[in-house]
Amino acid sequence: MHIYPYNEAQSDDYLQGRLDMDTAPSQHLWLLGQKNIQNSLLLGFLQQHLSIECKILDPYTQADNHRIKEHHLMCIDATGLKYDRCIQLLELLPKENKTFLINLEEGSQNEQLLQWPNVNGFFYKAASNNHISQGISSIAKGELWFSRKLLTRFMASNRKTPTKTPASVFTLTKREKQILNLSASGAKNSEIAEALNVSTHTVKTHMYNLFKKIDVSNRIQAINWAKEHLPEHEMSL
Repeated sequence: MHIYPYNEAQSDDYLQGRLDMDTAPSQHLWLLGQKNIQNSLLLGFLQQHLSIECKILDPYTQADNHRIKEHHLMCIDATGLKYDRCIQLLELLPKENKTFLINLEEGSQNEQLLQWPNVNGFFYKAASNNHISQGISSIAKGELWFSRKLLTRFMASNRKTPTKTPASVFTLTKREKQILNLSASGAKNSEIAEALNVSTHTVKTHMYNLFKKIDVSNRIQAINWAKEHLPEHEMSL
């Protein structure tokens, strides 16, 4: 994750971002908001400085999604928008598009939208066009554009101490982990035996041994234990 300092200077990263956007296929920005002078001036500035085609969707409906391509940028004008309306818009928009909000009120409930994986940046009401342009350049390259203060608060409220890994995790063999994975997918003993090219008796023996190691008494408990304690990549062995 890269977090760029908020300043008016056009950094090397910003200038390189402009070059990257110039070479991107049909780079496009859609603004969801009113067709007013402020938004028109902003889009004109972005078109001139980032060589990006900008259009306003007023009003926006889900029927407009057929015009939105995967690499297009989505901009939501948060002026006068309550949190519930922002949520509604995010639910209607395609999930694969990078989305950011402009004219955000600092300290408002809308800052909670940081939790949405397709929300890539916030620009507050006092943000200059240069600041917004620099941020969009970074967002287009896959970066996030949030203030350090907001990210610090978000991290502080969402981080937690990892669950202690039980010692039994390290005693399971690769074969036992494979059997757990197949069991979690719903396979029966006979299907597991066929997949691993072993006998059903061997599968039952492995199941008995791993039950003892992780202190469970049935297959459902074993699967739940594995989902909680085994890393995802080990569940796919």
